[in-house]
Amino acid sequence: MNNQIELCKVCANRKFSSSQGIVCGLTDQKPAFINNCPDYEKDVKEEERQAKQKMELIEATAHEEEGKPMSVLNIVVSVIIFIVAMIRLATSCS
Repeated sequence: MNNQIELCKVCANRKFSSSQGIVCGLTDQKPAFINNCPDYEKDVKEEERQAKQKMELIEATAHEEEGKPMSVLNIVVSVIIFIVAMIRLATSCS
């Protein structure tokens, strides 16, 4: 039934029932088709809205990862590089 509901989510004939969730707007029933619904009509605007929503979720996840604190290993390596650079700078000035 999950594949059926996924198809219904972007069907122009879909309807929402507070007691059943997504149902067919023509029959007021949960989907009963096996592979393809003979009454399926693609709702292009809804399909675009869902695609945009997925992209926003992907972008938000990427931004969350960017905002995470540095790992201990990254901090240690950064400190070592800084110390080595300072030592080289100090020895080249003297």
